[in-house]
Amino acid sequence: MEFILVRLVGIEDHENILDDQGKITGMIAMFKYLPDRDLIIGDHIEGKTNYTLELERGTHRISLTPPDDFTPKEMKIVLKDTTAISPMEVRFEKI
Repeated sequence: MEFILVRLVGIEDHENILDDQGKITGMIAMFKYLPDRDLIIGDHIEGKTNYTLELERGTHRISLTPPDDFTPKEMKIVLKDTTAISPMEVRFEKI
């Protein structure tokens, strides 16, 4: 079996990374982890955010239960070569 860790986060603070010409090339963000939400894998509630979840290796469609105050609304992941100690981390951001 393979493992994922899904988190619902908000950005607590951020700082833009600028190049020599002042163009934004990236961002350093400090995340805060938000309360647990039900996690939908495919069409069924399979667990909660902020916990490690064991799924079969392969492609999975992931979303969260309402309210729809997060982004992306849904994502597809390809789960392979993970362990309980080193799960794939997937983040949904609160908007």
